[in-house]
Amino acid sequence: MVPTTTSSRRLTAWSTLLFLCFVCTGVRAQIVNIEDKRRTIDTIGWKGQIDLGGTLTKNSNTVTTLQGGLRLDRLGRKANVLMLADYRLVQVSGDDAAVNAGFLHLRYGYEPKDKWRWESFTQVQYNEQLRLTARYLIGTGVRRRLYKSDNGKYRSYFGLLYMFEYNELSKSDIIYRDHRLSTYVTLNFPLGKNARVSNTTYFQPRLPDFSVPRISTITALQVGITRRLAVTSNFSLTYDRRVNRDLPDVPATIYTWVNGLRFAF
Repeated sequence: MVPTTTSSRRLTAWSTLLFLCFVCTGVRAQIVNIEDKRRTIDTIGWKGQIDLGGTLTKNSNTVTTLQGGLRLDRLGRKANVLMLADYRLVQVSGDDAAVNAGFLHLRYGYEPKDKWRWESFTQVQYNEQLRLTARYLIGTGVRRRLYKSDNGKYRSYFGLLYMFEYNELSKSDIIYRDHRLSTYVTLNFPLGKNARVSNTTYFQPRLPDFSVPRISTITALQVGITRRLAVTSNFSLTYDRRVNRDLPDVPATIYTWVNGLRFAF
């Protein structure tokens, strides 16, 4: 059997990504922050959002980071569809290899009654910095609105979902096939006239073993410049001791802080 290289695996993952994207559109970091991508939509139809960001750091080397994201959603009377895509590139001067990361997330939600929503999702992801060659997710569960103010500016939600997760780690023979419980609590509130803050905390233990859970917290700040353009600042922190136990060069705690621009259409 011919061994599969990292490049060919990545090509296969992105081919699957594009296939899923076209199919689902036609019919109508570590943890991805879905909550930051949600938007309150009051009209039926398609909406979109583009995120662009980058950093330039100069010390003994020059480090350039570029990041882009796309969000599309379709609102119906009872059902909605959400599609997210993201790509990040990190290049260090004098280093021939660039570090890439990307994902595609597709989610379908159905609201049988007020405050409750049933959601199903799938995701494809890779992250060279975290030695993640490919991650495939599929899951389903409920989302419950805990609180919403009369003006809609203050909101809180709770989610309880099951998911199956497949992970391939690079430069090793390690493959994880996990059943996980994914629970989260999210808060969203204004901070002044044109600014909003949201925080989501995830708890994702393996089933039936709860001893080595994956925990993540994500805080996002958005400051509006115009009706469609905003400045964003996102800080995320993830703790996953299991990967660190099997691959000591991957830290158990990782965090990112990304600043950029968001254009909504």
